[in-house]
Amino acid sequence: MIELIGIICSLAICILTPIEVNKIRGGWVRKKFAGDRGKFLTAYRAQLKMLSVLGLFFGVLFIGLAFLESEPGEPIVKLVAAVIWFAVSAITFVGRRKLADVPDTVSPSPSAN
Repeated sequence: MIELIGIICSLAICILTPIEVNKIRGGWVRKKFAGDRGKFLTAYRAQLKMLSVLGLFFGVLFIGLAFLESEPGEPIVKLVAAVIWFAVSAITFVGRRKLADVPDTVSPSPSAN
């Protein structure tokens, strides 16, 4: 059951991260964040770095656990979970690369004048 929750959460990360990265590139900042945009970008980049590392860690861990399973069908579930975690790592890595060139301040759009 815990594996299923982990798989669902990692799939949610795979779906929501690109959406949030595109919103951030457009100038979005979470309403509940206490700091300014620069601090938000720094915190979000750190979060993406952590998810990248965790994705690699859990991917390798689940591949190792797949070889240790003795129940029928369990190695396949572990390998699927490993592939999803590797996808999390790749998606968050790409997200960090996209946010690398985003400035800390938002320039006003020409139509705002």
